[in-house]
Amino acid sequence: MREVKRRWLEMLPDRPRWVETRDLLSKEASEVLENPTRTGFVVWGGDGALGSVVGDPDPVALAGEAGRAAELLAYDDNVDRVRSLLPDHHVEPATLYSAPERLPAAPPHACRPLGRSEIVGLDHLPADLSAHLADAAAAGVPIVAAFDGTSPVAFAYVAAETESLWDVSIDTVESHRRRGYASAAVLNLMRAMKAKGKSAVWGAVESNRASSNLALRLGFVQADRLWLLTRRPGDRGA
Repeated sequence: MREVKRRWLEMLPDRPRWVETRDLLSKEASEVLENPTRTGFVVWGGDGALGSVVGDPDPVALAGEAGRAAELLAYDDNVDRVRSLLPDHHVEPATLYSAPERLPAAPPHACRPLGRSEIVGLDHLPADLSAHLADAAAAGVPIVAAFDGTSPVAFAYVAAETESLWDVSIDTVESHRRRGYASAAVLNLMRAMKAKGKSAVWGAVESNRASSNLALRLGFVQADRLWLLTRRPGDRGA
């Protein structure tokens, strides 16, 4: 398995479309199944949250554990085949955006990194968001929060990371949306990651116009497209 991961990491360039796939390939806990002709593979995380199908999909792999991932990424050259193998999944295109060379000024909200010990003590967050952030922090994922007074209300964190890129993820408390808190958090995190030589990639599914609009307001530019397959409630393995 390690040899397969290493070989594909060498073959896939460090570009926006491969950020999540390369991040999965680099993780010890991820699993990968290559098709017999070595013209494609499926990789998925040990937590079953995300997988990626590259090249020619292996029907056996998609019929097994990989197909039980909550979300799967596919690409223009294989999405039709993946869709045919997973007919019960919802399929939606997603646009990938690259970060601008010069970052805009952040809204004047206080921001700073947040650690797991602080996150687990927050009682104003939805339980699923609190648990997700705590797990991310425990795994060493950088998280920056924007504050309203003493309360963190928006969170930007690194969802995936490669040698030169990282994937943006943002969550905002519902009562504080569209007030600049998300922008403040993500711009602060972008500056911190840029100091490490890493540039942000922003992905937004077609139905999430708010995410795309925010990316464009921050100066992101369209770079690529991929497809997101989501397991519907009640599907196998649910």
